[in-house]
Amino acid sequence: MRAHSLAYGILYVVLYAAGGLLFREHPLAQSIYGNVGLLVPAIAVCAIILRRRSEWAGVQRLFWDTFLLGMVLWIIGHVGWAFSDLVLRRPSWLQWHTLVALIARPHHGVRKGAAAAIAVDLTSYAMLGGFIYAYFVLVPSVVPAGQDLEGTLLAIVQVHRLLLLSCLVGAALVANDRRWSATYARLAVGVGIGFFLRISTSLAIARGTYHSGTLFDLAWIVPFVGYAWAALQAPPSPQEDDSAIETPVKSAPAIVSAIPVFLVPVVGFGLLRLQALGDPGDSFRILLTTLVTIAGLGLLTLRLSVQGGELQRADARLKLLAAAIEQTGDLIVITRIDGHIEHANDAFVKALGYSRAELTSKTFRDLIEPGFEQLGAHMTSEVRSKGLWRGTLLRRRRNGTTFPAGCTVVALKDRTGEISHFVGVERDVTDELRLRDQLVHSERLSAIGELIAGVAHEINNPLQTIVGCVELLLDQRPATETRDLELVRREATRAGQIVRNLLAFVRRNTPDRIVMDLNALVRATAELREYNAMQRNITVLTDLTPGILPVLANRDELQQVLVNLLLNAEQAVAADEGAGTIALRTRSDGRMHVFEIQDDGPGVPADMRGRIFEPFFTTKQIGEGTGLGLSIAHGIATAHGGALELVPTGRGACFRFTLPAYREARTDETLARPRGEHERLARHPNSPPRA
Repeated sequence: MRAHSLAYGILYVVLYAAGGLLFREHPLAQSIYGNVGLLVPAIAVCAIILRRRSEWAGVQRLFWDTFLLGMVLWIIGHVGWAFSDLVLRRPSWLQWHTLVALIARPHHGVRKGAAAAIAVDLTSYAMLGGFIYAYFVLVPSVVPAGQDLEGTLLAIVQVHRLLLLSCLVGAALVANDRRWSATYARLAVGVGIGFFLRISTSLAIARGTYHSGTLFDLAWIVPFVGYAWAALQAPPSPQEDDSAIETPVKSAPAIVSAIPVFLVPVVGFGLLRLQALGDPGDSFRILLTTLVTIAGLGLLTLRLSVQGGELQRADARLKLLAAAIEQTGDLIVITRIDGHIEHANDAFVKALGYSRAELTSKTFRDLIEPGFEQLGAHMTSEVRSKGLWRGTLLRRRRNGTTFPAGCTVVALKDRTGEISHFVGVERDVTDELRLRDQLVHSERLSAIGELIAGVAHEINNPLQTIVGCVELLLDQRPATETRDLELVRREATRAGQIVRNLLAFVRRNTPDRIVMDLNALVRATAELREYNAMQRNITVLTDLTPGILPVLANRDELQQVLVNLLLNAEQAVAADEGAGTIALRTRSDGRMHVFEIQDDGPGVPADMRGRIFEPFFTTKQIGEGTGLGLSIAHGIATAHGGALELVPTGRGACFRFTLPAYREARTDETLARPRGEHERLARHPNSPPRA
């Protein structure tokens, strides 16, 4: 229907003109036809506005509500005119117009907050229009006849239409919204055609040749068709963009409402001196001017109250937004279009180490790591084209350190749609990146574990064959001829041990666990390696928490972890070619037991800290290590519900081995007898494991 709205309007004009010609020989029927026909387009305009009213909001709805009210008043006036024409047989020129609707300026946006103030402005100007109508039209009707005021009235009507046409054309030219510019243009087309048609209609009224139902009525019908066309095609109100910066004054200044209040006494009392009518006309004009002036002062007071309420609500909203911005943990920074910082919240200030005064002298480029300078231009172009930019940049603190920040940048626009500021919401993603690396590392270890299990299974079968054949050959040959066979058996046994280590790495659940004292195991391991450490000029210090630290674990696996950590510490200290110290410590918080081993060797390089638990990764020389020690220890710790990690220290390296405490402690009491693989290895220590 919207696409053909103009066609329907033109069709109605043609049908109305044809009907008027059809009834030209019957004056009464023509008058009835004309008066009813004039009501149809006005009612259609009201129906269209009512149907689409829910699509508009704020001052845009107020604009069309003003049109609706004007058309309702016109319908009421026309009904009164038709009653006078058909029943009383005398003319009455009660007319209403919608010029004041343009005060809403709907092309400036929805502006819900300004609707109340603009409604008061519209009421003020409507009051002025009503005053002028009553002053110039109604008052002469109570003055004794003899004065020809019809020509003056017709001239006022034509001036009003010319003023309305000029305002609509001007609004269409200056509107910054093309959709509303087209709406103004449609209104201007209807009003413009009606303006020229009204010239001939006014001449016919002045000559006494006007009659309802003739082509002269097109002076009203054509503008109404333009109103209906514009109302159907008018754009719906969009959701207000919260990222847009409102102008400091959303509505017009209060002086706009004050103008009608000042004009009423100037016009009312001024014309009394220029053209006195005598009683009772002058008395009525004085009373009318006084009452309207008082009403105008009331509206002006209401307007000032509404504007004050707007300012209070805006101030409260700004305070709320400011509090939210300052209390959030995200880093929020607002920059001007040239990159200079306008504002930064507390989180941003604390994260970068600058004061707010110092930040105001900084630009975007000053606070990022060198090498990211081109990111600013790319970010600006992305925001201009897509309205949003997301990415990661490297922020530089005042002390020179850096941190990665996940950043979202949006643009703030002014009323004209131009970008005035950029808002960046950032978050320190250092912990997230570390967790992601740990997850990747864990997934890598899991994948390698599955691969190792398959490889160990395949290697195990040929090892069993080799060991079996060597055992047979050793039984058949004298001892003097078995040196080479012993070497083969020894190397096969070593290969079998490597396979067992690999299986220990991937094994996640071991049923052969007993309750033991972690302190006792640490003490025994230290005594085991104490002599070898002394030979290397290394001192082993123990600092064990008093009492027992009961844990539920596999003794062999737990001892393997401790031995591996102690051997690594000895090799690290010996690498410095001087005396060194290894400290063994235990502690407990009642829920978890902790074993720490710290050496004063060279430590682990920073670029290798993330890889030390990977299988086959080693910092030792070729042939000095397999790279499985820490990987196996990590797997054993995980299988026991604990953790093994490298913790920061001032010098050397410090490994922390954590195990859950066993609440029902019965030290050295066997909860599950060793069976299966452990029993077989006890009987045949040199045989490789079964697959």
